[in-house]
Amino acid sequence: MTARTRNVLALAACTCAAAVLVFPAAGQAPTTSWGAPDLRGTWDFRSITPFERPEAFKDQEFLSPDEVEAFEEAVRTSREERAANSDYTENQGDVDVGYNSFFIDSGTRMSGTMRTSMVVDPPDGRLPAMTENARERARQRYATWARPPRTPADRNSAVRCITGFNSGPPMAPGAYNNIMEIFQTEDHVAIMTEMVNDHRIVPLEDGPSLPDDMRLWKGDSRGHWDGDTLIVTTKNFTADTAFRGTTEDLVLTERFTRASEDGLLYEYTVDDPATYAEKWSTALEMRRTDDSIFEYACHEGNLAMMLMLRGARLQEAEGTGEDQWLATWYQGAAAAVQDSDPDPDDK
Repeated sequence: MTARTRNVLALAACTCAAAVLVFPAAGQAPTTSWGAPDLRGTWDFRSITPFERPEAFKDQEFLSPDEVEAFEEAVRTSREERAANSDYTENQGDVDVGYNSFFIDSGTRMSGTMRTSMVVDPPDGRLPAMTENARERARQRYATWARPPRTPADRNSAVRCITGFNSGPPMAPGAYNNIMEIFQTEDHVAIMTEMVNDHRIVPLEDGPSLPDDMRLWKGDSRGHWDGDTLIVTTKNFTADTAFRGTTEDLVLTERFTRASEDGLLYEYTVDDPATYAEKWSTALEMRRTDDSIFEYACHEGNLAMMLMLRGARLQEAEGTGEDQWLATWYQGAAAAVQDSDPDPDDK
């Protein structure tokens, strides 16, 4: 076993879900009946490639086929070992720990050109430095974890089922619901994600953008074709839909290119000087899938928020609200960031 392979095995035990780039095969991309590149279909964006390049790889941009195979096998083995060592007991009564690995569907494969990170620019595969203002915003967000939410507005948009943690834009691999479908007409493209069954309708004509004071949860997306690539520029976000710490002034540029019969190249660039010292970009390959998009029942009957608030009032009446409002796993996460630098990821 080489030193590089050992690095792969060590990293795989703690990898996060992300994805990589695949170049299109030779030949023309398929087209629609009206002559536009055909991006239609249902696409799966699961992957086990790290989002940022691990220190173990430093200047190594790609893995060899043998290293990819070792990485994937190590991930499978690590997951099996964690499941076997679970401390679950039949008498376990705390329902917040019932959200276990049964529900996780983050993928088991690397793909494409076998990159060591999803981030492709900067060239070192690492995110650029955050501004001090962005770090302060992150510290303020983490500080809110130390107290119970007073109103529904204190709950984030994902808990309230307004947005999803990987529904985009941009779309980023997550724990589950990593699937989306594209629909096309001559003058519009629609993007539907399984996560919270969210959708965007992207006009392709040169119409006026929204005024600056009109802000949307998913921003204002406008698209155009550059050869075989669909380029979608999105701005006018709200401050509450921050992606990895970004502000409402984020300008997001997404690129969709048919890479092969069963591959869709998805790239995006984040431009937000208030948060990052420079722009950064990622690339991933989405795989065509025959799976269907299912209903995402985020809150059964839309009752969850009401029940959470009712439960909080009962805890307050019993004098237990201050120390029981957080799930046990979330309490640990909140405590862990108190003495550490803030992570740019909002999730």
